[in-house]
Parts: sequence; C-alpha cells; structure tokens
Amino acid sequence: MKKEIYPVIGMHCASCKSLIENSVSEVDGVKNISVNFASEKMNVEYDETKTSLDKIKEAVSNVGSYKLVTEQKDNEMKMDMPGHDHMAMLKEEEFGKIKASVIWSGIGAIPFLIFMIWMILFNNNLTMNPMDLFGEISLSNGYSISLFFLIQFALATPILFIAGKAIFQSALTALKVPTANMDTLIAVGTFTAWAFSTVVTFAPSLFSGLKESPEVFFEAAVFIIFFILLGRLLEANAKGKTNSAIQKLLQLQAKEAMILRDGKFVKVQISEILVGDTILLKPGEKVAVDGVISEGQSTLDESMITGESMPVTKGIGDTVVGGTINKSGSVHYTAQKIGSDTMLSQIIKIVEEAQSSQAPIQKLADKVSSVFVPVVIVISLFSFLFWLFIAPRLGLIGVDTNQFQLAIYIATTVLIIACPCALGLATPTAIMVGSGNGAGKGILLKNAEALEIAHKIDTVVFDKTGTLTIGRPEVTDFLSIRGLSIQELSIIKSLEDISEHPLSRAITGYIETKYKEVEPLKIENFKNNEGMGVEGNFEKNQVVVGNSKLITQRGIALSNDVNEKYLKLGSEAKSTVFIAINNEIVAIIGIADIVKEESKEAIGKLHSMSIKTVMLTGDNNQIAQSIANQLGIDKVVADVLPTQKAQAIDDIKAENPKSIIAMVGDGVNDAPALAKADIGIAMGTGTDIAIESGDIILIKGDLNKLIDAIELSRNTMKVIKQNLFWAFGYNIIGIPIAAGLLYPVLGILLSPIIAGGAMAFSSVSVVLNSLRLKNM
Repeated sequence: MKKEIYPVIGMHCASCKSLIENSVSEVDGVKNISVNFASEKMNVEYDETKTSLDKIKEAVSNVGSYKLVTEQKDNEMKMDMPGHDHMAMLKEEEFGKIKASVIWSGIGAIPFLIFMIWMILFNNNLTMNPMDLFGEISLSNGYSISLFFLIQFALATPILFIAGKAIFQSALTALKVPTANMDTLIAVGTFTAWAFSTVVTFAPSLFSGLKESPEVFFEAAVFIIFFILLGRLLEANAKGKTNSAIQKLLQLQAKEAMILRDGKFVKVQISEILVGDTILLKPGEKVAVDGVISEGQSTLDESMITGESMPVTKGIGDTVVGGTINKSGSVHYTAQKIGSDTMLSQIIKIVEEAQSSQAPIQKLADKVSSVFVPVVIVISLFSFLFWLFIAPRLGLIGVDTNQFQLAIYIATTVLIIACPCALGLATPTAIMVGSGNGAGKGILLKNAEALEIAHKIDTVVFDKTGTLTIGRPEVTDFLSIRGLSIQELSIIKSLEDISEHPLSRAITGYIETKYKEVEPLKIENFKNNEGMGVEGNFEKNQVVVGNSKLITQRGIALSNDVNEKYLKLGSEAKSTVFIAINNEIVAIIGIADIVKEESKEAIGKLHSMSIKTVMLTGDNNQIAQSIANQLGIDKVVADVLPTQKAQAIDDIKAENPKSIIAMVGDGVNDAPALAKADIGIAMGTGTDIAIESGDIILIKGDLNKLIDAIELSRNTMKVIKQNLFWAFGYNIIGIPIAAGLLYPVLGILLSPIIAGGAMAFSSVSVVLNSLRLKNM
C-alpha cells in the first residue's frame, strides 16, 4: 500500500470535497481517501498493483474543474524555486485568474450599479424613468424591445459567461458524471436569472397577458457572479494566511552551504551535501542540515524550531538543527541528516499531515455537505412551484403580482444564498491555524484528532525519568567534612574520569563546573568495584569513592556528623557517595535525577485547569513519593516495570472509564503507554520510538509546552464551535428567508444580489474567525 498527500487545485466548497472523495473511493485499489477543503490536500492510500496515480488523477478531474498536483509533492524546498513549489505556482496562477475575473466583473457591474441607483431615484420621483430615456426598438410583429433591457443584456452576457466561465465549466463537468456541486447552484441560479431576463427582453409578447410587464434580473446575475468571485478571492487570500506556518517553515531552509572538498571549503547547494560532509558555519548564517559540531563554539537561535526565544550556546559534540541561525562564532559541523531526514523536514511533514487530516467534529458538517446541493435544488424547485401555484390560492400574494416573476426571483435567491462552503471551512481552517500556531511554539500535532481530544484531557500521567526529571544523575549536595585542596579535588576527578558509571560522570561534571583550577593527574592501581565504587592511588594518597558497602569493606569509620549527613541524604531519596582519602571520610555527595525547573510550575498550572496528575515510575515508592511531594503530584504508581506501563494506563482508566487520559513520556519503554492512552504526548528530547508513538510532540521537552498544547486545543475547539454555529445558523436562517418565509407577513423579500453577497462573505467570515487563533 502506498500512502501519499497530494494538493488539489480548483476546490471552491465542501461539496467539491465530497465529490472528489466519492469519485476517488470508487477507483479499484483505493483503500482510504480524505480531502481537506481548507488546506486543499488529498490524503490517499492505494494499492499500486491494482491502480495507478493516473487513474486517481482522472477520477479527480472527472467530477469538476479539479486538478491533482503530483509533481514535486515532497516536503523539501526546491533550491531553483526558493519558497515555492509546483503547487504554489499553480495556486498563484489560479489566484491570478480569479483576480482578473473579479476586476473584469467589477468593472462590468458599475453600469448596473448606476442603473440601480437611477431606478431608486425614479421610484422616489427624483428623476425620469430610464426606460423612457432609452426608448424602444419596434418589431415587425407589433411588439417592441426595450433598449434599456437590451443594453443590460449586452453588458451582462459577457460578464456572466466569460468572468463566470470557470463556474459554468465546473457545473457542466459535474453534470456529466452526473452529480452536483456548489458551482451547480450558482450556475443554475445565475443562468435562470439571465435566461428569464433574456426572454423578457427579446420575447415580450410571451407576457402580453399580464397586467404589468415583468422586470429583468440582469443586474442580479452580474452582481452574484461578482460577489461570488470576490468572495473566492478574499477566501483564497485568507486561506493562504491560515497555511502561513508551512510557508514559514519552508523559508527556514538554507539554500547554500560551505563544505570541505579536497582540503578547501567550497559553496554548494544544500541538495549536494552528503552525510559525513564537514560544513563551515559563519556568524549570521543558517544551519544547512542537521549535524554535530566538530570544531569551535557559538550561540545559535533555535526559536523557529523550539519556540524558545533564548539563544543556546553550542560546542564540540553538540547537535545543530537545520534552519536555525548562527548568532556569533564560527564552527565546523559534520552532516548527520540530510534532505527529508532532517528535523525541519520532519516537522514540515508532521504539520502538513496534521493540517490535511480530519477532526471527528468535522464529520457532521461533511454529512450535511454531501447532501447539501441536491437538497437545496429541491428546496428551490419547491419554492418555485409553491409561489407559482399554491401561494396565489392561499391568498399569500396580491392578485396584481406577477406570479411567474416572483417564483423565479425566489427560486434564484434560494439557489444563491445556500452555502456549504462555510460548513466545509469551519473545522479545517481552525485546525490549520491551530496546528501551525502550535508548530511556531514548539508543539507538533500529528493529526487533527489529537488537537480536538486535547481540550478534554482531565488526567495527565507522567513518566518520571526524562519527563519530570532531567533524566540523568546530577550532584545535588557536595558536603565537605573538611576543606579539600585543589590537588585533592584533582585526584578525585582524575579517579572518576577513568570510570564510565553515570554517577562518576555526575561527580566529574560537578567538579569541572565548580572548580576550574583542577587538572588531570595520573592515577595508579585503579580498581572498579562493581556496584560499589572505585579506588586508586596518587603518589602516597589512597582514594576511595563509593557507597556505604565499599566504605564498610575498607574498614573506614563514619563519624556521628558523617552518619547524620548520610541518613539525611537517604531520607531525601538521594544516592549517597562517600569520598575517603587515606582512610578518612573527607566528603559525602548526594546524587539524584533532579526535577526539571519547569515541572512544578507545569503541575501547578494543570491543577488550576482542574486536571489530575499521576506519576509512573520504576523507582521504589520512597524515591517516587519524594519527587511527587516536591511537585505536588496527586497520585504515584511506583515499582512499575517497563512492560507494565501500558497496563498501568488501563488500570487508571478503569477507575473512571469516562476519563480522558494523556500520557507524557520520552523513552522507548514509554511507547506502549503513549499508544494506549487517549492521547500520547512525547517529549522531543526523547527517543525516536517514543516520538513516533506520540500524538503530540513537545520539541524542546519543556512541560510548559504541555499547558500551551491544552490551551491551544481549547482555543481551537472554541473557534470551531463558533464557526459551525455560524455556518449552520446562516443556512438554517438564510434559506427559509430566501424562500419567502417573511414575505406574506412582513412583505420582506430577499434580493438575489444580497443573497450572493451574503453567501460569498459567509465563508470569508469563517476563515477570518479562524485566523484569530494566531493571536490567542
């Protein structure tokens, strides 16, 4: 099975989305298909042995003026087309066509605006009748054609069929299948108004039996086309802003880099960089690809990747991420990941997949959209028949009213005001802005469902190591029993340097940082006592660094003061290391996997949001409870084996089956629990397996980003509900009014022109409301 995301050009409404999905799903070999109207992307999974991409493209184009873009579909920026790909070019081309049509139809609409104002002034006895001014052309059959109507016909016809050409083409293509889309409603509505007006203009004899001559609706057809096209232009512009996150990420990519070739640094395109190449990075330049610093030290701005504003100091052995900016010194780094394997490419892929995915809340809108157009056509036809035949018998209209003209007027208005576009845009535009906003803050959402579920979280389960704590042992207490000289400290560090034990590295790191004057010394008779500590000699000094077992074995006595310190560190759940020189305890060290600075703040914020917190750990209950007390965690599940973490999630769920549980972790052994929870949140500083299992990734591993993710979800869902309320409300209220509901009681009849404007701007308003998420 092959699974890909392809852009689709030419969609104008949610009905377009349904048509494409239905058409492609009927292709033999297609397993899954979903189209995102807002992002204009199609997710398709198909069997290459049963079907081909050409057949899928044909299925897309068969139901309308749609085009599946398969060229240059990958996430990597093309260096010969900075900031653009084939899709961007096609979208710019389409945008240009719509813009030209808007200008053309807008200029053509000016005379009709003048005519409308003129008629308003005439109806208020402020000027003469334009029909009298223009006069009539006499026909041989005794009837005459109004020159005023003829001028309107001459102006309206090219606007309708040239500026609105794409609308009629789309409707006709859909009709061949046969099916109907949003363009079908617009085409039928405007063509009906134009056709009726044309008959009135050229065959007035057909209406000779009426007390009053019917009016023409040329201006309605013109203004409807203008408003529809203007709405699409504004919508396309606004939708472009909702997808600005992807564009910003693409713009982070460097174009060139200086790499070492035959002993010299030469400038090459980043597409020419190979894994293992040495790259020179100067101040102010962007990191080309992911790598490891091999020479030099510098400060890098990683805000565009992590969301953290503070620059980070990097030196030999530290990783650098493609797209970040070097602020100060020059460094050499070795390329480790290139092309689509870089972090930036992976982030772009995740954001693109999230923006193309569908949230569960969208399903209702999709169901409505799938039947929307046929239902509206039925309502329009029923309205026509009702006002033509039934309303006169019920006395709902006056005897002097032109029934046929009224019925045409109302049926056209119903077709024009109906708008599934707002329904189709309500959820995906908010998802696009929300996921893009999250990416800018260092929060990657893998799919729309994760963004939706996150706002319901009521319990957060944390893995301890690497999530709540920094994930490595560090010295918390260095208690000197007597003053230590620099030489003694150098002996201790040199002895621990030989050992690879994590506690030894914690001690050497502490001494290095605290005492810059220490220097390496040659240790003799080094001995590693497995599980207890190390010992060795320097000149006449015998040094032992280890736990209480090793100290006892060597017969070294503990004074009351040392014993008190030892018991105190033990009560704080810290690993205790003794340092003895020549059989005398000179220092006692407390070592622990310390709590991250932001952990307590994050736990407090979760509690303020009425979210319960649980800690999972393989540590014993004493250590676990000590950390839980520091952080204020509600519940501790200790002594959990890695294989038992998923079961622990089930046990917590069993306590309250309706609870929505989020699991936060970073290790390989967290992956099953991340997958088991309602929503898995992976720390970006963790393993690839954990990240793969997570629904949400916190790039920097900062738990405050967890709070941001939940708040982002809550804000996004609030906007989605507002959008759906407006989209449903607009159609539920607008269509009955357009059908003439208020006409018998209040004499209010909605104009097709107003209906066209309302329909066009209803979808724009939804997109603009979604854009508010950028500032939330």
